[in-house]
Amino acid sequence: MNARTRVAVVGAGWAGGLHLEGFRRADAELVGVFSRTRSRAEDLAARYGVPVVADTLDELLSEARPDVVSIASPPPAHHEQVLQAVEAGCHVLCDKPVGMTAGEVQDMLTAATKKGVQHATGFIWRGDPGLSRMRDLVRGGRVGRVREVHSTCALGAPRMAMNWIYDESEGGGGLMQHGTHVIDRLRWLLDAEFTSLCGRLSHDVRTAPVGPEFHNTLDAFAWARDNHGRDHEAVPRAEVTADVGYDVLAELSNGVRVRLWESTHLTGPAEEEVTVIGDEGALTWGGTDGLTFRPTGGAAQPLTVDGMSGSGANTRHEVGLRRWERLATSFLASVRTGTPQDHPTLEDGWHVARIVDAVKRSHATRCWEEV
Repeated sequence: MNARTRVAVVGAGWAGGLHLEGFRRADAELVGVFSRTRSRAEDLAARYGVPVVADTLDELLSEARPDVVSIASPPPAHHEQVLQAVEAGCHVLCDKPVGMTAGEVQDMLTAATKKGVQHATGFIWRGDPGLSRMRDLVRGGRVGRVREVHSTCALGAPRMAMNWIYDESEGGGGLMQHGTHVIDRLRWLLDAEFTSLCGRLSHDVRTAPVGPEFHNTLDAFAWARDNHGRDHEAVPRAEVTADVGYDVLAELSNGVRVRLWESTHLTGPAEEEVTVIGDEGALTWGGTDGLTFRPTGGAAQPLTVDGMSGSGANTRHEVGLRRWERLATSFLASVRTGTPQDHPTLEDGWHVARIVDAVKRSHATRCWEEV
């Protein structure tokens, strides 16, 4: 394919902007945007010079004639939109969570495989320089035989007004939103699958004030920041149905034990931390805090990794955009060559969805569940 790959984006919220920027940096031709809120789509189209603003997915496919459709819409819409794009012969990148259940994702994967199109998912943390270095060190035997992996995410976000992140039926919740990233990056770090687990969801937030209607996730976070600590007793409140965190014990196919803990609102010693523990030491990735190695019986040794947040002029936002650029670049290479590259696919989305489903079953049964 000599011409630039034509990419259309579904969704004009925060995620839609990330998709457009990632593909712009990867030198795709941006040809169309579709959103349920046309004014948002028009704003993004004007910002990125996109010629087609569509009111339906049918219109986007017929008017923009994309090679690739990148799905950045709310999670409940992913199943139908991916199937429609695949049926039209388009290659598809779908953001996470790919589907509401593993069954939905299986449908998408089966359709894409049958049609012979390339596919990818938005598990961008695989492009993090620190995690990539950690993976290489683990594969090279730096910690010896791996015994355990611990992941902690104390995000410490202020409580928000009611929005889709608090709505389980809309794909909200800590497990579906950030937890899917956490699960995928551990699968990728250790080249292993979850086989069984025991999980629990936290529902510390039962109601939330009814505030403005948020189309963009960043607007909900901005409202929470600006209104943090205010008394909202006088305003109407809505029921929060989604979880705001989880804790999971699991076993992997290679025998490694896993511990996962996350809270959307609680504060802890680390916002993001992954530790791989082996017979000869431990590697810890701390997001903006960098990467360290602690040999058995020794002191922690900081490891230099270029391109991480907090190093030099690398802001967290810019590092995140680079992750999207890496994913878009790899996916476009698979589209041009017809050969899957080293990026997450719908199959990875299916594996993650199976784990999410198992955590939810375990929460209900209070028992260990097979994945």
